[in-house]
Amino acid sequence: MAPLDLFTTRVLREGVQPQTYLEDPCKYLEMRWSDERSTPGTVVVPIMFHSIVQNGTKVTDPKDISADQFISFVNYARSLGFETITSKEFLEFMTKNASIPPRSMMIIVDDRRPGLIREWLVPVVEENDWTVTSAYIADPDSLKWAWDLMDQLFLSGRMEVQSHGYTGQLYIVPETPVEQIQNEIWNSTAVLEEHFGTRPIAFIWPGGNFTPLSAQIAREGGYELGFSAYSRGPLLFNWVPLGEEERAVKDPLMVLPRAWSSAVNVNLDEAVKISELAAVFAEQNFQNEADWYRTYCGGEISYNR
Repeated sequence: MAPLDLFTTRVLREGVQPQTYLEDPCKYLEMRWSDERSTPGTVVVPIMFHSIVQNGTKVTDPKDISADQFISFVNYARSLGFETITSKEFLEFMTKNASIPPRSMMIIVDDRRPGLIREWLVPVVEENDWTVTSAYIADPDSLKWAWDLMDQLFLSGRMEVQSHGYTGQLYIVPETPVEQIQNEIWNSTAVLEEHFGTRPIAFIWPGGNFTPLSAQIAREGGYELGFSAYSRGPLLFNWVPLGEEERAVKDPLMVLPRAWSSAVNVNLDEAVKISELAAVFAEQNFQNEADWYRTYCGGEISYNR
């Protein structure tokens, strides 16, 4: 069976390579070209947020941004036509090419920051009909005051909650004992599910640290997505740009890249460019894929968009 041509682009930085993850190429082509699913070139940009610093206060952490930078991001994303999606919608897109906005993003707020979400995110998501994802630290005995505010935000319907670990302090390395990894990942699940009534499906790696073993343990614990702190590029259906460390895990969906809020406007531009190039590649390559499908899958696919 001859391999399918894979979309590649020089827009990605040196050392970053796109990886596929669907095992059945026939099913992939059926979902790729279905009129009821997302069009080729549909793109997703997960974005990592930490703190937003008031104007006049110096930003000292590269993970943080100023209020002006945040407002600039909101206006720029809106001008480019980006809309937000939830983790569930993202999973359905990545695994089934489910229909989502052609330019999608995820606003992921790491750590326990309900105050930031209430002050900065809620007005924005309500105005734009967006959603925000809280990557929450689950330890119920730590920062108890925050749970009431989290409940209010969750009940608003504008915020979903995914896991950032039980303590959020276990930065996983190859030497980390298995039991510690299991406790950090698995113990967070039960707390969040009991509290919010929904089981988390995404694990946001504390410190961005992961190993092949920790990705396997997360899978065993029911997680279907994992997000790193690497900024590698935007995501397409069955197409994840990864660096060498993530590729070694051999499970792209568990080491997904995220744009940093401090450079997000550049990353949105990159996403638009890659989206446009991917759409052109798909259209130009359609006949080759249709011929491949006819030869190896015994059927026909059509392009009616």
